[in-house]
Amino acid sequence: MISIVTGTLNRKNLLPGLIENTVGKSDKLELVLVDGGSDDGTIEYVKSLDNPQVKLVEVGGRSSYPHFMNLGIKESKYDYVCQWNDDVLLVNEWEEVINELDGSDFYIFNWKYGDVNSITDSDWISGKDVAHTNGGWCLTDNTHLEGGELVMNYGIYNKKIFKEIGMYNDEYHYYYADGDMCYRAYVFGYKHKSLWDIKVCSLPTAKTALHGPNDVAIYEKNRKLYNNKTLPENIEYYKK
Repeated sequence: MISIVTGTLNRKNLLPGLIENTVGKSDKLELVLVDGGSDDGTIEYVKSLDNPQVKLVEVGGRSSYPHFMNLGIKESKYDYVCQWNDDVLLVNEWEEVINELDGSDFYIFNWKYGDVNSITDSDWISGKDVAHTNGGWCLTDNTHLEGGELVMNYGIYNKKIFKEIGMYNDEYHYYYADGDMCYRAYVFGYKHKSLWDIKVCSLPTAKTALHGPNDVAIYEKNRKLYNNKTLPENIEYYKK
């Protein structure tokens, strides 16, 4: 069972596709949708579905990425939490994802920019790890190299990670919070699995995320802490 967690804000037009692509595909999923104060009918639409697999968390105002992800994690009911966005679609069947859950601690999906028609286009789907600057796939796992990078844009964490080394760091506004979480898990010895063949289509939507002025500095500071096996003092831990 997997809890898919994402935030949304005034993107009602994306929700039918999101819901159909997730809980509409499998009864082994729940979608935890954290709304940051939408006034476009999003809240009314989600409530009208009366879908037991969709949990709506109302923040009441715009929230930072780590804040809404942590809220979603606390409201989720399964041990596996999927880091997701409201403007992406899984190319594979979710059963393929579930079949990959082999006891690793976290799992990283491959992704690429495309549109709703791309997920049935065999030419678009082909390939694995071409640099996204060339329109290719974007899974970054160079951990076999000294100082190599590991990046999760979309993927799954076992909740034990959030219990033991903390959840998303609420110091960030948006960017780098996901990279911080992934790198922390890796450096502290949690086993990861890069799923090159589990593919995600990122749709061409208007991006409304705001850079925090200190996000880069926080990220660099935290990486030094992690490399010394030290955790930040201000992170929240999952307790349930």
